[in-house]
Amino acid sequence: MSRKKQKHDEHVNLERWLVSYADFVTLLFIVFLILFSMSAVDAQKFQALKESFSDITGSGSSLVMPAPGSTATPTTDKNTGKTKTKNAIAAEQERFEEIKEKMEQYTKSKGLDKSVMVNMDQNGINVTFTGAVLFANGDATLQPQAKKIIKDMFPFINSINNPLRIEGHTDNVPIRTAQYPSNWELSTARATNLVRYLSEEYKIKPERLSGAGYGEYHPIAPNDTLENRAKNRRVEIMILSSKAAEADAQKPQSKK
Repeated sequence: MSRKKQKHDEHVNLERWLVSYADFVTLLFIVFLILFSMSAVDAQKFQALKESFSDITGSGSSLVMPAPGSTATPTTDKNTGKTKTKNAIAAEQERFEEIKEKMEQYTKSKGLDKSVMVNMDQNGINVTFTGAVLFANGDATLQPQAKKIIKDMFPFINSINNPLRIEGHTDNVPIRTAQYPSNWELSTARATNLVRYLSEEYKIKPERLSGAGYGEYHPIAPNDTLENRAKNRRVEIMILSSKAAEADAQKPQSKK
C-alpha cells in the first residue's frame, strides 16, 4: 500500500506544471489580444475588452492601459481648479493657433500689422500694441480709435476662457507730471485703465484679469531712435496658457 501511495503522489507532482503552463498561455493570449486591440483604434471595442477583462480578473481597470486617443495623464489647473489632460492641453494649443491666425488676418486687413503684433509661445498669445495705437504719448486715457480696435479684436480675445494679463511699458524718456511722476505710474495707469475697461465695457470676470506696469525697464528695442522708442511704448494683452496661468498662481503673493 505504501508503495502504491508513493507512486500516486509522484504522478500528481509531475502533472502540476500543466496548471502553471495553462495560466501562462492564458495571460499571453490576453496580452496579445490587448496589443491587437490597441493597434486598431476603436474605443468601443477597447472598452468592451477592458470590461470583459475586468470581469475575468477583477482588476481590469488597473491592468489594462487607457485606450489610444483616450484621456491621458491628468494635470491640475491651479487657476480654475479644474483638471486638464495632455489631450486638453494640445487642444488648447490648437485653439490658440486658430485665434492667432484670425487676429493676424484682422490686423493685416486693417493695415495694423506694423503697430499691432500677434505672437504665440508656450505662455500663450501675446498681442502687442505699440506707439500711440491705444494711448497718446504721456497719457493713459484710451483713445477713440483704441476702443474701436479693441471692439473688433474682443471676439478673438474672449473666444477662449483663459486668464488675461495686461502689461504696460514705456520708453526711457522721463516724465514728470503731477499725475505721472515717473514712467512707473504711466505704465501702470495704462495697464490698469485697460483692465478696468475690459471689465466694465465687456463684462470680463475680474478673476480672469490682471495688470502690471514695467516702466522703461523691459524694452524690446534700443531707445536710440524715434522708431525704436515707439516700439518700447507698448501695451500687451496676454492670453495665458493653462501652464502659464498655473505658474502664475503658484507664485508667492505679497503679504498685506
